[in-house]
Amino acid sequence: MENKEIIELRRYVETDDTSWDDYVSRSKEGMFFHLSGWKKVLGKTYGYLPYFIYAERDRKICGVLPLFLMRSFLSGKAMVSLPFCVYGGICADDEEVQNKLFDEAKSLTRKLRANYLELRHKTRTSLRLPATDIYYTFIKELPNEKKRCLDTLPRKARAAARKGIEYGLEFHSGCELIKEFFDIYAVSVRNLGSPVFPFRYLENIVKEFPENTDVFLVRHKGKGIAGVFTFFYKGTVMPYYAGSLPEHFAMQPNNFMYLKLMEYGVEHGYRYFDFGRSKFDTGAYRFKEFNGFTAQPLNYQYYLNGLESPPNTTSANPKLKLAIELWKKTPLLITNFIGSRMIKFTPP
Repeated sequence: MENKEIIELRRYVETDDTSWDDYVSRSKEGMFFHLSGWKKVLGKTYGYLPYFIYAERDRKICGVLPLFLMRSFLSGKAMVSLPFCVYGGICADDEEVQNKLFDEAKSLTRKLRANYLELRHKTRTSLRLPATDIYYTFIKELPNEKKRCLDTLPRKARAAARKGIEYGLEFHSGCELIKEFFDIYAVSVRNLGSPVFPFRYLENIVKEFPENTDVFLVRHKGKGIAGVFTFFYKGTVMPYYAGSLPEHFAMQPNNFMYLKLMEYGVEHGYRYFDFGRSKFDTGAYRFKEFNGFTAQPLNYQYYLNGLESPPNTTSANPKLKLAIELWKKTPLLITNFIGSRMIKFTPP
């Protein structure tokens, strides 16, 4: 008779961080947002309650699931893996481990009386759950040589990037640029009608992931006009938060900035460029296609515990249309103050 190995589930504690992160590092499904440090980052910044669980076979980790309990203005209490992170969900060796972790997450969702469980899976899983088709991601391989980055861009994108070069734009890097970047980013998201997160969120990320984070800034005649807060993990460059000042759009700072970031990636040995997620057919979606990236659907899955359909907590929700338009017209000082306090209830 076959002696089948038993899968045991455990709750993460601080002493597990090394073994947890080692597993994420070697797992094919492990991503930057599965790392244990997000427990501290999101807990310290927003006060979300963590429910990080992992599975073991023969005392070795074979799967992890980082979860947070949070409240949303639009859909009430929820279990999410993970708020503010474009990828998340279950990272497991096989379907059996995946199902065990899901069953535990489902049980927690019921026990805590959350309205739903959201698993931000990057790719399709065998779980038979409702899913949304709102978000897409954009990833492509970087060339072997820095000088080839420009040639890999479509013709019009090359011309736009060259325009930034002709204007004499400068590309700078270093986490000491974080406040200058944040001020630019806050303008950008206000102009899109979205609240900005508190500055301490970026500080907490840099503190927790110093080897995986950097800040890049585009300057014109000494003034910062665009910037991007970027993650690095498993050979991938991931520009995560980006913004630019609208009065300088004619100089094409965004196209220049992403060209230089690709060159930086090649120069430092990175193989892939992950342009992150965008909602279908938005300006950001079209910009990424303009730069030669192909959209790939994300597989956000839901277990519903009180809702009839997956919640729409994005800016595409018609209920938010008036609020978004009013937000765009509100002075920056006010949006920064209010937004940094309300965004924990409307995480992207």
